[in-house]
Order: sequence, then structure tokens, then C-alpha cells
Amino acid sequence: MFDEKDLSELMEFRSTGTPVLSLYLNVDPTRQKADRYKIELRSLLKEAADKASSQDISAVERYFDFEFDWQAKGIAVFSCQEQEFWRVYPMAVPVENRVYVYNRPYIKLLTDVLDAYERYGVILIDREGARFYKFNLGELETATGVLGEEVKRLKHGRGASAGRRGSMAAAGRREESVAYRNLKDAAESAADFFEGSGITRLVLGGTEETVAQFQELLPRAIQTHVIGSFSVSSDASESKVQARSMEVIEVAAQEREAEWVEQLIAGWKRGSGSAVGLADTLVALQEGRMGVLLVSAGYEASGYRCQSCHYITLNGNGPTCALCGGELEAIPDVVDNAVHRALQQGVEVEIVRGIDELVEAGSIGGLLRY
Repeated sequence: MFDEKDLSELMEFRSTGTPVLSLYLNVDPTRQKADRYKIELRSLLKEAADKASSQDISAVERYFDFEFDWQAKGIAVFSCQEQEFWRVYPMAVPVENRVYVYNRPYIKLLTDVLDAYERYGVILIDREGARFYKFNLGELETATGVLGEEVKRLKHGRGASAGRRGSMAAAGRREESVAYRNLKDAAESAADFFEGSGITRLVLGGTEETVAQFQELLPRAIQTHVIGSFSVSSDASESKVQARSMEVIEVAAQEREAEWVEQLIAGWKRGSGSAVGLADTLVALQEGRMGVLLVSAGYEASGYRCQSCHYITLNGNGPTCALCGGELEAIPDVVDNAVHRALQQGVEVEIVRGIDELVEAGSIGGLLRY
């Protein structure tokens, strides 16, 4: 399963010889059959044939012919056979079809996947207990649960005597008391589940009433990480919990991206706090002033990179770097380089989908720290 450590490894690798072949393929079996994906794979490899090593092309072909089981929804492959570098990451979430040949792995699409589907937790709650799930990139990592005291539901029969009404009322109070204790115990177990889990987002599932009551019982520190909830029966399957929770995750991500873009545009209009457009964003990033980098999904732009000081620029006038005099090299996508640089600096990267305001502002920008 792909994680942050794998991303760090990809960021650090750089080929000094033949370039790295980076290939992303959407293999979601719910969309179409494997034969169709094989046609798309051949098309991508044909596109890369004039730049990539024949060894890397052959290695990818062998993998899909003899090793891949076609069970994932997306897959990323990175190959540099000359330096014995080979990494394959099948994922339970789809990716965009893309091939890229450069001296280091193309990570922007993986950043997109991590941004949308990084590790999150789900708590499925009812009046008798809770189930805890930890998902990463759409895959279930762990599942556990806690069961409290059985809540004996009242059986409403005939009869309307005062004594019977009083007995039913008392039984109802006992039922609510048991259910409350169960929810309280589940909230305490949730704190243990959350602590040290690496989870930054939490989704709650169950009936609307039970979820609301349970959320109030959670410690304040955990409540701040709840990003949404969904209605589902307590006996829902893991696959249903996964699907419904991912819907909540995607909506929450879209809302967060919209808030970031709104802040970006507001800062740009008042003339402070934002960098908008590729040129200004690159300058702010390389000066260490970037707080959050926002990039429209699919945005690419060519440019130049100094081989000595690694400065990135859009201006290729002259063969040497304006800063240090080093030799400039043409790079097909300076946006991917910007993402690399941001991650190395610990800057949060948001890949934004479907927000026209960012596209109109140049498809890239950043919220500045100063």
C-alpha cells in the first residue's frame, strides 16, 4: 500500500543516466474490461517510446502481461532499469491515465491521490457499541470494535392502565440509560482508537440521532477532526462503509479546496497574502514564503531548471542561470517540480478540481506565510 514513506522515496530518487518512466493507469473494473485498459496501456507506452528506455518499456509490458492481477482501480509504475529502480503501487482508488519520462519520478498525480484519499478513520456507531475502521487510499488497514450492554427495546402491547404506563415509562428510561452508557464507553474507546493512529480526518456513520449524540460525547480534540457523517445501518458491510465514507471524504475535500481558493483570490485582490500565476508562485515558493500550494488538477507547464542551484524559472533566455550562472536544462513540467519543492519544504499541497476561479487566475497559486 502506497504511503508517505513511499512518496518520500520517490521524491529523493534522481536518475543520472536514462530517464525514469512514470506511468499511471486507471484500471477500475467497474468502468470497463481489462482488454480495454490494455489498449490504453499500449497507447501510453507508444507515446513514451521515443523518450523512454526500451528496457523500461519492456519491464512495464512484462509486469502487466504476467504479474498484475487487474484487481485494483488505479496503478502507478516507476521504472529505471539501468539503475535497478522499479516501484509499483496498485491502489483501490482510480488515477488519471498518464505517462511521463524525466530524470526523476513524476509524483504530481500521486500527490493528488494522497490529498484526496489519505488515511482517515470511520466510526460506525449504534446504541449498543461501535466499530472502528482505518482506511488509507481506499483500502482498509484495520478494523476493530467495542460492544456494550444489550439495549432491550420495549415491546408495545395492549392495555392502558396507569400501572402499565408507569412501567413502560420506567423501562424506557432504563433503555435510554443503557444506550447512553454504551455511547459514552464507545466515545472513550474512540479516543484510544484515534490516539497515535495518524488519522487526521474522521467520519461517523449510523442513524442521524445516534451520530449526533455520540459526537457530543467525543473529546473536544477529536470532535475537531470530524468532517462529516452518513446514515447507514449498524450491520453494514465493510465495502458499503468504505463507499459511503469516501463520498463524505470527497465532499469535504471539495469544500476545503473551495475555501482555500476563496482565501487565495481574496488575498490576491487586496494585494497581500497570496501569490497567483506560475511565475509569482515559483518565486514565492523558492523564497520559502509559501504556506499552502494550490494547483488545478491536470495543470502542466514547461520551463527551465538550473543544474547547479536548482532554481526553477520560466525564462529560458540565455544558456545560464541568472542567479548562479549554472547551466539551464529544459523540463517538461515545472509544476511537478514545484510540487516536489513544496513537499520538501513541508508545504501543504492541494490539488484542486472543478474550481474555475483558480483556473482563471492561472491554475496555480499559494497562500503565503509572509
